[in-house]
Amino acid sequence: MRISAPGKVVIGACLGTLLLTGVSAATAQAASAHYSLTAAQVSNVRTVHADTAAAASCKINTINITRTSMCLYVDARVDVLRNGRPVGSATFALKHSMTLKTDKLKWAESFTVGKARLVNAGGIRVNVSVGGGKGVKTAVKFAQGSALGPARKGTVGYAARVAKKKQLASPASYRFTFTKPGYSTGGFTYKSAKYRCDDTFWGPKKRTKNPGCVFPGASPVFSLSRGDAKVKESAQHILDAQTSIAGHPGASTPLHRITNEKTINANRKAMCGNVPNPDPKKYDCDEYPFAASKEGGNPALGSTRIISAGDNRSAGARLGGFYKSQRVLNGDAYYVHIQ
Repeated sequence: MRISAPGKVVIGACLGTLLLTGVSAATAQAASAHYSLTAAQVSNVRTVHADTAAAASCKINTINITRTSMCLYVDARVDVLRNGRPVGSATFALKHSMTLKTDKLKWAESFTVGKARLVNAGGIRVNVSVGGGKGVKTAVKFAQGSALGPARKGTVGYAARVAKKKQLASPASYRFTFTKPGYSTGGFTYKSAKYRCDDTFWGPKKRTKNPGCVFPGASPVFSLSRGDAKVKESAQHILDAQTSIAGHPGASTPLHRITNEKTINANRKAMCGNVPNPDPKKYDCDEYPFAASKEGGNPALGSTRIISAGDNRSAGARLGGFYKSQRVLNGDAYYVHIQ
């Protein structure tokens, strides 16, 4: 397939527990008692990838991501300790919703500290800080020092800076700190799914797409329809190839984009170099997996077919547009779906 020239893995959230022990100095009588708070995320968090354009859905103790959205939902607990023994607790949930923009370097996140169940744990207050990683500035809006109990909402604004033809990748890092008068401080940290921002879509003289951001852990899906007259031959060839080739490339297993023109041309030659073409003005040799994929260029695990040149080039133009719209960079995985 020619591209016109317009130019599921588990990511455990990194979670920690902080315990600092202090001594209450309220009275001499109480001086021997040690009062402290411990805080921790309760369960392990797994990451689920959804191949959909809709916003990521939320499930407890899960990070759900699409190419441009994330929902992170975790259980948390703060224990009140006296001389190292629990005397009270607060349990609650933390929920985050982040939406990236494929053509902008600024985006937003909302989060909620859920309603807490308090057992002998009044007066605990919460503070929130968020780091965006190198090259990303954050601005947190939250009623810092709010008491645990009622649900509390906050937002985070993100702004990334990426140099021309460069990229950056990082998760957000969340820090929740809990205080109570006369008690040592407790807290924990965890991370979002990794996002990636880039400014790599350039032609010889100018950008072909504004810089933007995606969640690279979610593999996008390139779709063609056999019912679309402009690409029906390409779509049928891909479907036949996916069905017959071992491993069903692009369907059961992803393809991976490559951008090196020499490699792409070599892949195309390896597949189509010896395929007879009755009329090169009317027909093209179509190869699958695509020449611009790591899986291309292997006749033993590929397919070729002579199809209409217009059909082949229309499908190639759509593939190039898909790479830009979903910010599919060199090495990125993606799937191919035929309707």
